[in-house]
Amino acid sequence: MLGITSFFLLATQTLRWDLTLTTGLSAKNFLIYVLATFLALRMIIARTSIMAAGRLQAAFLVQIGYAIFTFLIAALVIKYQNYELIDNAIKLKGGLVDYFIFFLVFLFGVRTLEDGVTVTKWLLAGAIFANLATIMDTVGLVNLGYAERIDGRTQGALGEANQYAAYIVLFLPGLVAAAVGSRGLMRLGWLVGTLISCAALVMTASRGAFVGLVIACVAGAYIYRQYVSYSRVAGWVLGSLFVLVVFLSFSKYGGLLTERVIGQTSSIDAVDASSGRTEIWAGLLGTMFTNPITLLTGYGWNVYWSMPFHFSPHNHYLALWFNLGLIGLFTGCTLLFGSIATARRASLLARPPARGQLIAFTLGAIAISGAVFFVDLYEPWYYFWMYAGTAMRMSYLVMHAEVSEPAARAQRLRGPARDPYGWTAAGARQ
Repeated sequence: MLGITSFFLLATQTLRWDLTLTTGLSAKNFLIYVLATFLALRMIIARTSIMAAGRLQAAFLVQIGYAIFTFLIAALVIKYQNYELIDNAIKLKGGLVDYFIFFLVFLFGVRTLEDGVTVTKWLLAGAIFANLATIMDTVGLVNLGYAERIDGRTQGALGEANQYAAYIVLFLPGLVAAAVGSRGLMRLGWLVGTLISCAALVMTASRGAFVGLVIACVAGAYIYRQYVSYSRVAGWVLGSLFVLVVFLSFSKYGGLLTERVIGQTSSIDAVDASSGRTEIWAGLLGTMFTNPITLLTGYGWNVYWSMPFHFSPHNHYLALWFNLGLIGLFTGCTLLFGSIATARRASLLARPPARGQLIAFTLGAIAISGAVFFVDLYEPWYYFWMYAGTAMRMSYLVMHAEVSEPAARAQRLRGPARDPYGWTAAGARQ
């Protein structure tokens, strides 16, 4: 049910089906609310513990509570000009409360590791579908109404180019893990899906997403060095680079990507090199320093958009700090980096195929954490929290399995000499 729901929600967005029921409520939200109600009743009857991912739940609750408090202060006490009470209340529900509900539904809906792997594969299949639809729309095979940016960069199912690219890098490691963990035609299918996603990523020409992906690769190579067969990785990397070069050579996106990554980035002017982001960030921080108390408290939920700024913050962390102060920044970082740390710890204890997908979530979450330093996300967060809820339940199951601490420590130090998917631990003891 969870897997099909995740795919259906993404399909409705990809195909541009308008399922709005009323202001602030769509069929997407309604479906999740029904699932949440069903799961809550099941948990009450079964007396299920609610302590899974407790630190992340607490961070969500603190952030939501502080957002509600600052929203009321901004709307009813300070009364910022152009700050609409109803509009911002709806955005608070859709931008924080709904994210929490999505996270909880997948956290408590998944009950076994097998469930988690199945739901994850549905999320990955949805990503392939969205990326394939974007490519087909771009080349003119279908018309889904995706408008190409004036600079030639592709915008896709999840919004403008930078947001969409962040969504792609979130699921790209999972697609690779699914390919590595499969055999025969299934492996071929996942490989094709991975190549489709890589092509869609290149078409966005998003430097922020590429930075996030590079950070994830470097971090992953260090974190999981005991599991890595470098000769096998080298083969995958060389093969991927060959396909990428061929694709760039025969498409218009080769020149676009080269100009943005090499030409624009190498500019000695910081504003030009960052596509104006440094100027936006300087204006944001300058506004905060004019009222130093806001460095601690923030201006209030979503107040940034009621001020005369010309552009969005283009930085998830600065946006949290500006609107919700240090509490918002701390809880936001806890949600992102806490989920990474939890999945990373569990992946060192898990067995295939759960291990591969927990490693993939860790790398995907690192990638999106790097990408959101350069972009604001909106729609992609729904799918991140579905993915995170699934991964956190898998992590909880792994870390609460009946494994003694000495055995767990030995497993971390030794690593598998050879697992069923052909990955050989470097320096494994026989």
